[in-house]
Amino acid sequence: MTLPAAGTSQSRRTLPFANTDRLPEYTIAQGERVRLGASVQQTRGSVQDRAQHEGKSRRSMSMAPARRAAQALTAPVRGLAELLLLPRGRYARAFENLILALIVLSVASIGVETIPGLPGWAARALRIEEIVVVGVFSLEYLLRIVAAAEKRAFIVSFNGLVDLLAIAPFFLAGFDTRWLRLLRWLRLLRVLKLQTHILEATVAERTRELADKNAALERAQAQIKAELEVARALQMAILPAAFPATAGCDGAARMIPATTMGGDFYDFIELPDGRIGLVIADVSGKGVPAAFFMAVARTNLRDLAAHHADPGACLAETNEVLCTQNPLDLFVTVFYCVFDPGSGVLTYANGGHNPPYVHHPDGSVETLDGAGGLALGVMPGVVFPDHTTRLLPGDRLLLYTDGVTEAFNPSDEAYGTQRLLAEVQAPGDGAAAALIERICRSVTSFAGTAPQSDDITLTVLTRKAP
Repeated sequence: MTLPAAGTSQSRRTLPFANTDRLPEYTIAQGERVRLGASVQQTRGSVQDRAQHEGKSRRSMSMAPARRAAQALTAPVRGLAELLLLPRGRYARAFENLILALIVLSVASIGVETIPGLPGWAARALRIEEIVVVGVFSLEYLLRIVAAAEKRAFIVSFNGLVDLLAIAPFFLAGFDTRWLRLLRWLRLLRVLKLQTHILEATVAERTRELADKNAALERAQAQIKAELEVARALQMAILPAAFPATAGCDGAARMIPATTMGGDFYDFIELPDGRIGLVIADVSGKGVPAAFFMAVARTNLRDLAAHHADPGACLAETNEVLCTQNPLDLFVTVFYCVFDPGSGVLTYANGGHNPPYVHHPDGSVETLDGAGGLALGVMPGVVFPDHTTRLLPGDRLLLYTDGVTEAFNPSDEAYGTQRLLAEVQAPGDGAAAALIERICRSVTSFAGTAPQSDDITLTVLTRKAP
């Protein structure tokens, strides 16, 4: 391979790397070891600095091979710079120093760990790069450096240049060129190592992205949970906190939702004629949809109760309204009764709800007639017949939802109506709130660690003795 001298196309200069079968005359003799140390400073400084350093190096004959190696490299590197049309001056000198420094660094990277006078910058580079392996000599890397417009492109070319110039010490030391086969394998290992680093970086980046998305999801879930808690508080707030203060009767109610927002509801309605309306209902489904449908059903039922003296007529009109305001095709079972505290007369209508029980002072339990019927919201035009009974002093009316009787324990056994009636008939405090508390405690104890599958709602009305 020949290089034209700067300024003329006729003059040519032979590179020592062109022929690997015969070393050039000004290189180190065949088999002589290259010991590079203080010569690193020669390659980094100016011509004057290198001259001063050479003077100091004469004191030690051990540095003579390194000096001859640097001198041998200077001529071909300068010729290479001229080939690349670099103008003489500080840029060309910096280019030469860079090439020489990389060659020295390549020697150390290949495995010569103890080099006398190795500068700090080279040592730091060696700690970063475990091993520098070689490829095939090509001017492509040098051309990339010259043409690089961005730092990133220069860094890519810099890595290639280290690979390229790592081959130089083998020529200078007179190694057999068959070693290049091993060096090519080493270069392949370095490429694989680089690919591993890229893969690790990609995995780390994807892991960070996934962690960020998980954090965002957790924040969103926390926000949704907080909003549901607010909605639950609002839902519980619309339910009456206490039974109306009425002479001659005692009442209480409680709802335990299975989820954040429940579909059951109860209500106490003070009617204009002095009677008291009691409502217990169970909306199909659970969660937010059931809770919103529950609010719609309760609002309409309460408003219509003031205009209808009979429970059946109130349920019928409420059903008509719900059938037109039911985009999710939900339905609600409702038991609505009107109690006259003075006479004890109880008038009621049932829209597909569980039949209530009446507990008498003698301990007997009666199931109210008129059970069944169609739930509200299923179809319009449904008639809900009225039924009438009388509560005697000491009688207790129990309204409940199926979340009580269908509570399951870990053995998948249902609580059932028999356990419910046993609690109703058990001796104890006759107050309405006390009975509700006793039933809720019994259901909770029975269920144990099993999750609550449905809302639990209870309402008790007791006619006091005169």
